[in-house]
Amino acid sequence: MILRQHGSSPNPLGRLIPNVGTLLVMRAREWPDHAVLAYRDAADVYTPVTWSAFLDDLASTVAFLHEKGLGKGDRAVVLSPNSYAMLVWEMAAISMGVVSVPIFASYDARNVDRILSHAEPQAIYVDGEERLERAKASPAFAAIPVVVTHPDFAEECLGGAPRELLLELAARVDPHDVCFIQYTSGTTGKPKGVMLTHRNIMSQREGMAQVWEIPKGSRLLSYLPWHHSFGGLFERFAALYHGATIYMEDSFGKNIPRLLENWTVARPTQFFSVPKVYVALVTEARASPEVHDTIFHPELSFVFTAAAPLPKECAEYFKAAGVPVVEGWGLTETSPLVTFTSFDQPHAESCVGEPIAGCEILIDDNSEILVRGPNLMKGYFKDPERTDAVIDCMGWLHTGDVGELCEGGLQMIGRVDGLFKLTNGEKVSSMTVENAMTLTSRWVQHALALGDGEDFVAALVFPNFRRLEMWAKVGREELPAGWDLSRQKEIQDLLAAEIRDNMANFQPKYGRVKAFVIVPQELSIEEGEITPSMKVVRHHVLEKYREWWEAIYRPETHRDKRDCVVTIEV
Repeated sequence: MILRQHGSSPNPLGRLIPNVGTLLVMRAREWPDHAVLAYRDAADVYTPVTWSAFLDDLASTVAFLHEKGLGKGDRAVVLSPNSYAMLVWEMAAISMGVVSVPIFASYDARNVDRILSHAEPQAIYVDGEERLERAKASPAFAAIPVVVTHPDFAEECLGGAPRELLLELAARVDPHDVCFIQYTSGTTGKPKGVMLTHRNIMSQREGMAQVWEIPKGSRLLSYLPWHHSFGGLFERFAALYHGATIYMEDSFGKNIPRLLENWTVARPTQFFSVPKVYVALVTEARASPEVHDTIFHPELSFVFTAAAPLPKECAEYFKAAGVPVVEGWGLTETSPLVTFTSFDQPHAESCVGEPIAGCEILIDDNSEILVRGPNLMKGYFKDPERTDAVIDCMGWLHTGDVGELCEGGLQMIGRVDGLFKLTNGEKVSSMTVENAMTLTSRWVQHALALGDGEDFVAALVFPNFRRLEMWAKVGREELPAGWDLSRQKEIQDLLAAEIRDNMANFQPKYGRVKAFVIVPQELSIEEGEITPSMKVVRHHVLEKYREWWEAIYRPETHRDKRDCVVTIEV
């Protein structure tokens, strides 16, 4: 492997639209009668909203916020699941130069307080009484001058204001002004407020417009949460930029039968998703020719995947059905895309393609991936020290991801903090082991591979309780409680068989899991064990469940858990 590599797109970025507000006004003038979005109404029927109506709602919300004293640089929080009201609130705020601060809708009161206290917003939109109570529990809530709740949104923010104020304020927004503060905890602990500018967002759109076509009139069935960069920045702005109608997927990707029902109505022409949902769709398609025909209808031109490697068999199924799979990689700090695969590129696991236009990547002497370009964040809000720690004097962002450049582009290896070395000197990427254990698993919800300084790879396994409960009901059994779940031989054998199968062809062979323990707990966002995007906070979980994994390597010091350890022949 070459220890220092450089890659960039051969294409110049080209001229950018200066800001989000200008983009929205342009599109509304071009496509006044075209649907920007469609949502399930009270009668459970998809109701479209035209660009003209959307622009009127933006103008009214801008007038409301302006009247309340909000101006350029102020911060407006949104605490809501994806909805039309959320779209209007966020786009109105950033169109007038106000910074949007989206908060994960399911965050508990502690996490909501942490963000409100740090962001110190001048306005907040809250969807639902229960979320409002969570926000009110924060001492910072009382200092927010403008509070709008969902029942009052239409009455307070909408009302047919003239568009002139929107046009005037949008024209004053500089491309380098911040438009989003995206709070991300990542997998390293304390949340960081990633400041993203209008230029960051617009550079992504221009870069991708050079390499793919999403014609006006396209349909996106959208479930990815808008508080997160993949859904809120990449997918959503792809639709707004190109004129695709966003069909709101009201199960939020969590109910596959409902998603398929919505798929039947929306007939998406492109689909953006994480691998878990693709695996579930392929499983359904294989089981039913009718479902297969529903998913792979003639107008589905491509699907886009990110967040984790797509399993090879899943990618091959899409290819056999004639639907290209485009894979991408990036971070919230890169707003978010850095690299992507081409439509005709053969699928290779962990290969995430070439840099988008204007973006550069560098592999340093430690194999860490560095990124530079117009998509790079302005910095972390109120945290210059943390910013300086990740962006060096040459403008390179140190991503914390490990990779190498090879044929086909960037090859992902894992996280810097997820690499460990066995006693034989071989390095193991925890990410690749964990993906092999979980992406197609029926029984494993989360897994943590470990073995630093040990003779072999082992894993902490956090089971999928819902599926285990279904399995137990079929056998007319009840799941044992507490530690007994970890000790039950039938459950140990069930998980061992699956892990053995998933590890059978894993390479390198020394990376295969040889032992595991079932931890009878569900990892939670509230406890800081997983992020809202369902990534495990590695250091915290390893420390919290130390006695469980130490029982694998040092059973003599943890005799109470020796019968929880399961060995696998590999």
